[in-house]
Amino acid sequence: MAATAEAATMAGSNITKSSIPAHPIAVPTHGAGGSFTILAATVVPGQDPLTVMNLVRDIDGWSRWNSFCPHGTITSRKEKVKANPGEETWLKIGDKVKFDVYMSGDGLVPGKKRSREQEVEVTAMEEMVGGQGDGTAVGPKVWQSEYQKEDARKGRKGWRIAWKSVGWSHWQMHSERVMEFYEDGKGGTEYLCWETFGGVLGPVVRRTVGGQLVDRFGDYASDVRGFFESPSQ
Repeated sequence: MAATAEAATMAGSNITKSSIPAHPIAVPTHGAGGSFTILAATVVPGQDPLTVMNLVRDIDGWSRWNSFCPHGTITSRKEKVKANPGEETWLKIGDKVKFDVYMSGDGLVPGKKRSREQEVEVTAMEEMVGGQGDGTAVGPKVWQSEYQKEDARKGRKGWRIAWKSVGWSHWQMHSERVMEFYEDGKGGTEYLCWETFGGVLGPVVRRTVGGQLVDRFGDYASDVRGFFESPSQ
């Protein structure tokens, strides 16, 4: 099944799903190609796309819902514009962030130890209107994902955030994660997330932890949805 068709099937259901598609999915910085992609999708009822994206942006709030990566720190910030009160820990374009990774998905369990620390750089943050990105977040060239091009999403408003891993030579290992949030036409948000891995170590990552990553990306999507479904929200 083509990646776009698989995502359409996944996101069309209220059930959170995650998988490794048959073909890698393009990302803003590294383009098409790569070794493999992890893809996850869900629907968040009753919430607009910007509200859902802002949950992901606020790293100070990750400890309330994110079982995969519950803690993060902004280590450098290119954008010097003063943040609005209460938004100091919201991710912005060019931010570099270090966060803790719990490959067993137990990041919210007291006493559990992280598997590793990962550093990323935020590469995209943009509104998508009518199936088009505004281009401001990715440079002069407007980048469209495979999912924006689908007829089912044309005309829908949404948002995108993406970040790429740093710390490796490109030929060794590179990855980039994209999250898109679309109006679902029913007052909720369609959530799509994928990360594409490349470089000579890409196949090694898939072989050793590919299954775990599928589970964790599914958890991440479920955690996003679960946060808004919680009675305390």
